[in-house]
Amino acid sequence: MAIEINGSGTIIGLTTGGLPDGSIATDDIANNAVTAGKLATTLDLSGKTVTLADGSVTAGQLATTLDLSGKTVTLPSGTGGKILQVVQTEKTDVSSAVTGTAWTDFGLSVDITPSSISSQILILCKLQLSATGGYDVKQRLMRNSTPIFIGDADGSRPRATSSYIVTYHSGYSSVPVSISYLDSPGTTSQVTYKVQGSNYTTGTVWLNRGPNDTNATDYESRTASSIIVMEVAG
Repeated sequence: MAIEINGSGTIIGLTTGGLPDGSIATDDIANNAVTAGKLATTLDLSGKTVTLADGSVTAGQLATTLDLSGKTVTLPSGTGGKILQVVQTEKTDVSSAVTGTAWTDFGLSVDITPSSISSQILILCKLQLSATGGYDVKQRLMRNSTPIFIGDADGSRPRATSSYIVTYHSGYSSVPVSISYLDSPGTTSQVTYKVQGSNYTTGTVWLNRGPNDTNATDYESRTASSIIVMEVAG
């Protein structure tokens, strides 16, 4: 069909898409000429860069939380090594769950959810331990149900994070045990860190009290233990 321009300015015979790109500018469209009904319901911005004017997005228009589950967060260069969050659990009561050679929880654990799969977790743990019987009190660090930061396998020897020997001088006191480790869990799901204990023969390992638990004013103190985890940007 031939293109005709009548006296009123109407163009006849122009098919959809017949004008070359860029031939219609903003000034060619009358005010309010484009209504909401003529716009697409979605706007495909794939591969496009959107620049917003300063102040166009206010705090009230943002969600109160940002769900990054299953997402990978890429931090700007130079942010690696910064502390992103800190979580602590402390235990001030007495625990006597560890009896014999079986690995058993001390009842001291902490949960943390990393914000990025590349994050590392710095673990700082301080325990006050004593034991009745035996002479090799062992501890091991756990990530969920997996032992971490333990010695290499060698024969039938126990694999532990640390251990101490029960001797005469500790008969009326607890022994401070410190564990520090930088872990790489490689997940953005919640992770639980805890410490387990084991003893030699059938002796009992106590947390936060002396082995005899004498009610005295000058020895066998009641003590406290804690575990702190810090997310370190990768």
